[in-house]
Amino acid sequence: MSLSGNLKTMDLAELLQWVTMGRKTGSLTFVRNKTKNSIFFKDGRIISSRSNEPTKQLGHYLLFQGKLTETQLKHALEIQLQTRLTLGKILVQESLITQEEAEKALVGRTEEVIYDLFLWDEGYFHFSADGFNLAELILINLDIQAIIFEGVRRKDEWARIRRVFPSNNVVLAIRAGLDLKNLALKSLQKKLLFLVSQGKTISEIILELHGSDFQVNFELFQLYDINVIDVKEIREAPSPPDDPEALLNRGQELLRGGKYQEAIAAFQEALQLDPQNSRADELVETAERALCQELYQTAVPPDKIPYFVVPEYALTRFNLSHQEGFVASRISGACDVRSIVMLSPLRELDILQILDKLLKLELIALR
Repeated sequence: MSLSGNLKTMDLAELLQWVTMGRKTGSLTFVRNKTKNSIFFKDGRIISSRSNEPTKQLGHYLLFQGKLTETQLKHALEIQLQTRLTLGKILVQESLITQEEAEKALVGRTEEVIYDLFLWDEGYFHFSADGFNLAELILINLDIQAIIFEGVRRKDEWARIRRVFPSNNVVLAIRAGLDLKNLALKSLQKKLLFLVSQGKTISEIILELHGSDFQVNFELFQLYDINVIDVKEIREAPSPPDDPEALLNRGQELLRGGKYQEAIAAFQEALQLDPQNSRADELVETAERALCQELYQTAVPPDKIPYFVVPEYALTRFNLSHQEGFVASRISGACDVRSIVMLSPLRELDILQILDKLLKLELIALR
């Protein structure tokens, strides 16, 4: 049996109850804009999850938790490319984390994937009872009732946070005259305060820490609640796209013609019109993969090492976005393109396009 709909009309808690009460086995997939999350069930219990969001993947989750360094993650990912073993197994084999830490991280990552869905106001979902390959999944066992309870709590907490931080385009500031030495702060809070002191937006802080929207906003809100930080500036959010006129057939024509960027734009506009259009979602992924391969072949080969050809202080003249600035900060003259892609919490296509832009601006070169 399959079931499709939108979270606007069917609450996530109700949907999860439907799965558990019916003791269903299958996959429940959620799509919104570029994000695609899947939860896998066996007899009504959660056994695994998958997300195309880098921050929801195990390596970046462990980075945010402070369990790994970027150097350690890069080493593990290089082994994974050679062996095709799961990252969790490699991390344990290389003694970078214990088996207990790996299992705990896998559970925590899956929980975060699901909790994040409770914060979606809308999004297309589809449940399929088709079989899935257990060998391709990292198996866990979660209690749906506990997940629902925590997800609903976070949704309420999110509403409180958004009344103070209406978006991630907020700039915060440490309260003047505050002596931080007298405060008992967690390690994560200290990192957050350092980034706040640099004038970064919440969005930039999330990117820097490889974190999730809720976790970073929640910790910042705790600091706001105890009068450690204040809201300094609320920047204008990007305008939503106009109502699109492009249709899926035009996007497919562009795709066949090798105009991948234009095809992606057409498919994404179609999704804005019809979020339940799974065909449009599949075509976005197809066009993005094709564009990545084109960039690897023509502009940024994976084994090439980017390096700056101008002083780094000169970058301020180019008004780079926070994502572009983040990618620029990963260019050391030692890491190749493949490593930058593996270690960044951004999507592969976004990273490649940013590197291509920096090349065209003649800010970097490849060797």
